[in-house]
Amino acid sequence: MACIDVIRSLLLLLSICHIGLALKIEIRADSNRDGVVDDQDIHDKLEWSDSAGAIFLANIGDTDRRCSKFALSGEALSDEALAACNDASDDIQRSPKYMASLKTVPISSVVDDAWGNIRIAHEIAWKNVRIFRREKDGWVFTTNDYKFPASQLREGLELGIDARDTRRPNSWDGRVEVEFTVQNGLEFSRDIVRLRVAPVLTFHHLMPVLEVLTTNGNKSVTPEQAQFVSDLRGILDEPSIKKPLWLFNHSDDVWVQDILEPGYTSFPGPTGPITLEVIIRSSQGSRVAGRQVFEYLRKEGRGAVYSTGGTRDEVDSMGNLETIPPYQHNGNKYPVGRIIEGSHLGSYPSYPHVYDYMRAQEFQDPLVLDTDWLAVGHVDEMVQFIPVPGTRHGWALFIADPVGGVAILQKAKDDGFGDYNAFSRSDSPKPGFTGNVPNKTIDELLTSQLIEESQKFAGRLDGVKAVLQQETGIDDKDIYKVPVVFTTGVCWGTDEGVSPERNCSTKHAAGVYPDAVNGVVLGDSKYLSPKPWGPIIDDKDILMEAVKKVYGEVGYEVMFIDDWFSHHEGGGDVHCGTNTIRAPQQPWWNAKPL
Repeated sequence: MACIDVIRSLLLLLSICHIGLALKIEIRADSNRDGVVDDQDIHDKLEWSDSAGAIFLANIGDTDRRCSKFALSGEALSDEALAACNDASDDIQRSPKYMASLKTVPISSVVDDAWGNIRIAHEIAWKNVRIFRREKDGWVFTTNDYKFPASQLREGLELGIDARDTRRPNSWDGRVEVEFTVQNGLEFSRDIVRLRVAPVLTFHHLMPVLEVLTTNGNKSVTPEQAQFVSDLRGILDEPSIKKPLWLFNHSDDVWVQDILEPGYTSFPGPTGPITLEVIIRSSQGSRVAGRQVFEYLRKEGRGAVYSTGGTRDEVDSMGNLETIPPYQHNGNKYPVGRIIEGSHLGSYPSYPHVYDYMRAQEFQDPLVLDTDWLAVGHVDEMVQFIPVPGTRHGWALFIADPVGGVAILQKAKDDGFGDYNAFSRSDSPKPGFTGNVPNKTIDELLTSQLIEESQKFAGRLDGVKAVLQQETGIDDKDIYKVPVVFTTGVCWGTDEGVSPERNCSTKHAAGVYPDAVNGVVLGDSKYLSPKPWGPIIDDKDILMEAVKKVYGEVGYEVMFIDDWFSHHEGGGDVHCGTNTIRAPQQPWWNAKPL
């Protein structure tokens, strides 16, 4: 027993000596978020939060459209397989621009047979993260068991890291711990650095427009959409606007706002933020138009994601997701904006499926608003956020006002114009156009039922406004009411996604006229609105004049586009039929609310 005790003591003494003599090794990332890896990153190297610690990207673009070409080359892939292919879906580095840097400090004192190892220990992170080492021929994927020789340890390792996927609910939260170990003879040393994948964020209206998206039209098959595209192109080509128009050519689904939500992800680079656009496809698998996000819209510098499990119901359309621009209130800060989504509590599903995905990003915590009273039920039918310098937050809230819309018609009636046509749009003016314009006078439209329903819907909008004021602290003076006219009993086809209890409903609201709130913010002073086609009195459309007046109060020029047959009759308007890709103006990791 005495001999055994002596041996144990000697082994313990050797162990202590080895610990005391162990090499000092260090692995670093850009933990202070200044775009470079250096000795200033030591303090935050064990952080992996949204406020501190190193950031890396989900490298999910499609360089050379490799995945898109493959998807279109043979039999149709499943939605899951279509979404699974991207620049990081295998072990080849196609887009090193979107890798974050990792470095080890050179170790001059290692013995010749020393070796080092870079590994990711946690399985869920290991499945979602790639590490590359720089060699003469480029970047080489590095497995957990690869051994770096002493010569490379002496020089210091130059590594890159990216992710195969974004943060996901009930799955990987984007955190990774990278372990660096060195075996130097009998000495063993270990160091770690922590990183977190950047969140996917949505654009907001304070960001300038880079590109406008819509669905192409065919003059012989869909002349209404072809005319809309022609008119839209003419507006975007105006010298004061000059925005490119991108067309979906492989579907007749005109609701481009609903099949996708543009966003982005970014991390610090040496000369500023490095940004990858990310298009979020709606969680509507049966909506085949959404596949175009992966087949055609994705490219180098632009990735896409898809969250499976949603339904074709309109609650899952992306017109039901918008973003409040940056604000802070009552200690809560949303420096890159906050998502809003609408709930259909009277239907199933009641919440958008993508709600959980957006919450998993942990940065634009979605605020749920009541859209259960609307037949289609999207937030973009009732609220909008307009950039207005000089206001508390730098933006104003524009909200639908059904009482105000009825009041305009009522005044026309009281002034003796009740027998005038309530609608100034001619009915199906060109061959091939479908649909119709109601043939009613102002008197015929202004029924007691319409007036009562408008009061009821106004009450629901008051509730929405109260929630937004409570959450954002926006002042009454920065809230503008946009006149609209709602009615009930509107019917659409069974394939339009409106649930049966809402279609033809006598309880749920839909627009009588094109809804001016459902327009597009094109710039600091340019607003694209659907043309309302209201009554013409004294050679002026009284609803159009009211829209120009309310937006003019904050200095906006309103341009109008006809969408009656292309979109309005289908339950939406200009915003529903378009989408915009915008340019982030400040990094999310140190952004300050305006």
